Amino acid sequence: MTSRLEIKGFDELTPAQQTQYERIAKSRSPGANEQFGGPFDPWIRSPEVAQRAMSMGNFVWERTSVGRRIVELAIIVTGRYWRSNVEWVAHAKMAKAEGVSDEVISAVFDEEPPPAAAPEDEKLTIAVCRALHETKDLPLPLYQQAIATWGEHGLMDIIQTIGFYTFVSMTLNTFNIPTGDGDPTPFPRDE
Repeated sequence: MTSRLEIKGFDELTPAQQTQYERIAKSRSPGANEQFGGPFDPWIRSPEVAQRAMSMGNFVWERTSVGRRIVELAIIVTGRYWRSNVEWVAHAKMAKAEGVSDEVISAVFDEEPPPAAAPEDEKLTIAVCRALHETKDLPLPLYQQAIATWGEHGLMDIIQTIGFYTFVSMTLNTFNIPTGDGDPTPFPRDE
């Protein structure tokens, strides 16, 4: 898979783009071709988007009230819904590292119900994320279960996580950003 995004070195960027490049470089190392990978290179093309996206992404990484395991699970449900290769490959690994089982990850990928033995909060996360993606709504019983489990704050954190990663997935898909060397491409698409 080949990216649609024109590769630009640091010197080819505008001053505003260079500022965002330097900001991103504080938390991610660019490759030999001066590219970061993921959504970062497309975001740099719109410096204010890059600035705001990095701030929101940092919030998701550092400050949600539901914990990394649930956040990573919500991200892979989103990546699967959007058929986003980079999102799926990167975050399926992170979900596993945070304690999501291979069986749950496989169920998300296969768009199957989670296994009966899965933790209740994981089953709920999958149901909430799928409902919001697929029906654009959250039925009252699911809403009530989510509030009982996470409270309004936690539910809002899940909504902003899947909203942000929808934006990430759309960016990755639009610019056809490839997965890393040696990583699979689970969702083939036309280049």
